[in-house]
Amino acid sequence: MNKNEVEALITERGRKSSARMRIVDDTSDFMALNPGDVMVLNDNPYLITRNEKESGFGQDDDPKFWVKRTISLLTGEIKIVKLVFFEEFVQEVGGYKIHFYRSPIKEARVLEAVRGHSLFMHGFDVNDNVGNNVRIIDFIRGPSLNKLVGNCNMSHEHYFHSRLLEILTGVCDCLQSLSYLHENGLVHGDVRWDHILYDRDQKRYRWIDFDYNYDFPENPFGMDLIGLGEIITCIVGMGGCFYSDVKANPMFKGVVDQLQPEDFSILEQNRLMNLRKIYPYIPERLNNVLLHFSGYATVFYESVDEVLNDLRDALGDLEGVSNTN
Repeated sequence: MNKNEVEALITERGRKSSARMRIVDDTSDFMALNPGDVMVLNDNPYLITRNEKESGFGQDDDPKFWVKRTISLLTGEIKIVKLVFFEEFVQEVGGYKIHFYRSPIKEARVLEAVRGHSLFMHGFDVNDNVGNNVRIIDFIRGPSLNKLVGNCNMSHEHYFHSRLLEILTGVCDCLQSLSYLHENGLVHGDVRWDHILYDRDQKRYRWIDFDYNYDFPENPFGMDLIGLGEIITCIVGMGGCFYSDVKANPMFKGVVDQLQPEDFSILEQNRLMNLRKIYPYIPERLNNVLLHFSGYATVFYESVDEVLNDLRDALGDLEGVSNTN
């Protein structure tokens, strides 16, 4: 596709082409691809409009240069284009050293497996002109779960009584859907609450971002389950609650000295899981779900279904206290 053809399509979409516009079919150097450039993938030209941004782990608004928001110049649809970016690290969990790595091919396999499944993002993969595996993702309109909860401008107690049941109930089916991946021998690989979006058009929560993989032969789905526990804790706690947060909050002055190492996550030793110590109105059954992911745990969840069965049972304890304050 030549420059005149691309410019004609850009004009047809009501946009102006940049004098510095480049048309590329090799996406290897993703750092050099800027808004206004056009990527031609499988004969479909995609106009880059922005780099997507990180929304978790304290890195809000950091650009992800390998993830481009684009417009398909053939259809006019917004598409997220994920380019090849390799990254790896080792994390120690419970005495095990687990190798994490990005795998475009693994994400392509997940996209194929969840095609038509409403609780996951949808898309397909293509190879660019030099063989890079590129994923073309349908754009989902709506906030991430961490943004949705973070925008609740109220005290935790008000949130507990007015919003927690609604959000937990709404997200349960999405959390449960991880079992679909596991039944197909796949993992999400990066289970975090900023990797769940609330789809405003479909009125449901959906998983995104499947490009991380990990090697954990002793428990192949274990890191997904730990991530699930941390998501539930973040929802219940109205955000992640760390030792530094407790120590800095005057409301918890009398609690800090009562905290034990066992009250914290088995993955992140500074993330508080025993939220009932700072929010005593949290029902015991709900708090017990969180404790399965803490240092108190002697029996661990072995499947998504086990987690969600206990969580749904615990939701019954919230029904009597919701909307009372």
